[in-house]
Amino acid sequence: MTDARNKQVYLSEIADGDRVDDLFLVLRREVKRKKDGNPYIFAIVADRSGTAPCTIWGTATCGETLLETCAALEVGRVFRISGKVSAFNSSLQISVNEGVEYLGQPVPESTIEPADYVRMNTDIDTLKRGVLDLIATIANPTLKDVVLEAISGADGFFEKPAAKGRHHEYPGGLAEHTLETARIAAAGCDAIDVGSNRDLIIAGALLHDIGKAFSFERSGLCFVARPEYDLVGHVSLGVTYLERFRSRLPSDIFSHLTHIVQSHHGPHGEVACQTPEAWTVHIADYASATLREVADDQAALEPGSGTRTGRKCGGPVWRF
Repeated sequence: MTDARNKQVYLSEIADGDRVDDLFLVLRREVKRKKDGNPYIFAIVADRSGTAPCTIWGTATCGETLLETCAALEVGRVFRISGKVSAFNSSLQISVNEGVEYLGQPVPESTIEPADYVRMNTDIDTLKRGVLDLIATIANPTLKDVVLEAISGADGFFEKPAAKGRHHEYPGGLAEHTLETARIAAAGCDAIDVGSNRDLIIAGALLHDIGKAFSFERSGLCFVARPEYDLVGHVSLGVTYLERFRSRLPSDIFSHLTHIVQSHHGPHGEVACQTPEAWTVHIADYASATLREVADDQAALEPGSGTRTGRKCGGPVWRF
């Protein structure tokens, strides 16, 4: 086992058939049941190089002690993971059997280097500049001020992830996904002239996921979803937050802006897109999310291999 202060193996370096015994950050864990009713733990572990599924089976004598292990397996803390790497659907996962005893308590935070475990794809200062530059292109001064105030007042907008486990799920992912969506939407508006309101497209794209700033909170080294993420949903949280700006905008502009936010999931959402502006933001949102999911799934594959079901995108992926 590596010294706790000197991590040796990263997820990007493991291969099918390897045995690992190293330190990893726990991003998610839940108890599941096998067909015979016995419990096992499904977890997602991470380091700065990426994420991987980790299935904790235990041994035949573990039984219900796995439930105690799951309770001790705190999300956001680093644990010693000892198990075997195997390929499943062309993606790698870690299976833990005899190594369950190492999961009873986390590695002391004073002995680790957080940068070894947190995936930082983003530079917050660069994201802020990009968002501010796009806001500056909004011609309507009142709408411009509303967008700036809304983003500035959304707690942790530039630090939080955009999802629990799919696209842009890392710190800074929310701002990165937002900026990508707004840039794609602006480019679409410029490329296809259907008389769209460019100001509303940019404003709607920048605010489409604003509710996610209120959906996550810090836990240890990472962010975890608050109950509201599932019980209320980030769309409703976003629209509720934007209500404070209703009196600042003409009623038709405010209604159109909130329609864009409410309909950005397109056919998969509760509100259907009904304007070119709403469709533009939906398509841009889908493009940003899908490309990130496919890229992450592809990165987990060996060159010259593919999978029918990518862990994030849910569809076929090939790596040349």
